[in-house]
Amino acid sequence: MNKIIELVIERFYHLGDIPLCNGISSRAPHFFGYCFPLCYRCTFFLLLFLITLIVCYRKQKKLSFILCFLCLIPMIIDGSLQTFLGINSTNLRRALTGAMFGFGLGSLIVRLYMIIDVRE
Repeated sequence: MNKIIELVIERFYHLGDIPLCNGISSRAPHFFGYCFPLCYRCTFFLLLFLITLIVCYRKQKKLSFILCFLCLIPMIIDGSLQTFLGINSTNLRRALTGAMFGFGLGSLIVRLYMIIDVRE
């Protein structure tokens, strides 16, 4: 069987014990002894991404491309430091960088959609 499929099956088998994304229990919020299915970074990324998509699209907010890309950089740097240099970040930093990335990516997608929508 493919290793990716085996990993996915294993993560779902341990649902509630470890997060699905990185499999490290200490990097995920816990509620009533239950480990949340996503780590802090992924949780806040997804939360702010969805909120930003909804709010920016409904309000027709056009944020600058520079601001969108600047919001992406902290998570890229933090993730790279952890992956390549072994420098661990705190859960607070993971949450903040995930939230900034979610906001930046969400607003970038809305901005691009508005550009495409105007042309049609």
